[in-house]
Amino acid sequence: MSLRRLLGCVTGGGLLLALTVAAALMAITTRMNQNTQRIVLAVESVRAAEEIEIALLVHNRERRLLALTGEESHAAAMRDALEQLQDWLHKAENFVGSSEERAIILKLTEDTQEYLAQVEQLRAQGDEHLEEGPHLVDRAYESAERLIEFNVAEAHGVAEETRRWNRLADMVGILVSTTLFAGISVALWSIRRFVYRPLVAIRDTLVRFRLGTPGLVAPEAGALELREISREFNEMATRLERQREVQLHFIASVAHDLRNPLSALKLTGEVVRPDRPLPPEEKVRERFVLVTRQVERITRMVEDLLDTARIEAGRLELRMEEQDLRGLLRDAVALHEGISPGHELVLHVPEAPVQVRCDATRISQVLNNLLSNAIKYSPQGGQVRVGLTTTPHAAWVAVKDQGAGIAASERESIFEPFRRSAATRDTIPGVGLGLAVSRRIIEAHGGHIEVESVQGAGSTFRFCLPRL
Repeated sequence: MSLRRLLGCVTGGGLLLALTVAAALMAITTRMNQNTQRIVLAVESVRAAEEIEIALLVHNRERRLLALTGEESHAAAMRDALEQLQDWLHKAENFVGSSEERAIILKLTEDTQEYLAQVEQLRAQGDEHLEEGPHLVDRAYESAERLIEFNVAEAHGVAEETRRWNRLADMVGILVSTTLFAGISVALWSIRRFVYRPLVAIRDTLVRFRLGTPGLVAPEAGALELREISREFNEMATRLERQREVQLHFIASVAHDLRNPLSALKLTGEVVRPDRPLPPEEKVRERFVLVTRQVERITRMVEDLLDTARIEAGRLELRMEEQDLRGLLRDAVALHEGISPGHELVLHVPEAPVQVRCDATRISQVLNNLLSNAIKYSPQGGQVRVGLTTTPHAAWVAVKDQGAGIAASERESIFEPFRRSAATRDTIPGVGLGLAVSRRIIEAHGGHIEVESVQGAGSTFRFCLPRL
């Protein structure tokens, strides 16, 4: 699991939980609000029904008193009760919450109108007849009672439903709390397992690595990004260990290569001593020829080291001039002719000039490295063929020998500093800098260098330079 996926799961789970809780709260709150409105309507409807009953009873009582006494005050009281009755009937229509309740109110209105119509008929016959029909108001009163009973039942139903929603809200709260606790626990466990522990392991490895503990390997565990960090660290540690081995081998190679010329110089110095007579002139000349060769060998070694240092520091300077590449090849071949009697140097160049823009000294250095390697790594002798070919945009130089060859697995690594072929590392002297320097020089000219080889059958090194 990657950190992105882990964070995405935690964030997504939190958002999903938040949205679920918000939706549940909205639904419960909306339903509670609706139930509250229904209860309010039921209460108002009950109040209206009770006021209607009171108005009916007052009107009916004043009707009978008016029949008995004939006093105008009872007639006025009847009119007030009638106004109250009509007003509350109108208000009751505004508190209707269902079609069933509307039907009850409609029946109440009809019964009330029927009662009032009967009272008007009796009054038309004379106030003394108003006492007749004492039970005229009963039907309207019963309709008002039904309205009250209906709203009370409705209120009880809404209350029960509200209690159910309240229990549901409690269950949702418990479920959300449990889910949240479980989610946080899982998230903390995942972070501890996939992030914290791998980070601590990487930190401990880095601390030990800083202290120089060899053979360290960071555990590739945890989130994908942390595994990649561990993998990169392990590869870096492997490369550093390999470089350390290469450097140790380089020190040993330099010491070995310096020991031979220094031994030769020491022997030569012992020949010419103040307490001894000088040897014959011919002997002295031979010794000084040997000294010159050993000094040249040390000089080449030092120059390769200096070039490597300049290249690694990015301070390789090139003095670019237009050159005929054929002349540089002829000079390099001429320089190496006669160095080894067992080798024959063969040069093939075009008849037409091959103009390139290059640093002649550096390209000569590359040619000298390739030719000296061709001679050194073919100790049995044979031909060393040097060829120059052209394409419309590049000039190709090839140096082919009949020597030991290079294993396929080493054809790229030999261009790295201090890297040499395992087959000849212990038998042929060298520190492994020539090819690394040569590659950097050719690449600085905008070209590239490559090798083809068959182990035991020789190698061919080629490099190209852009043509003018």
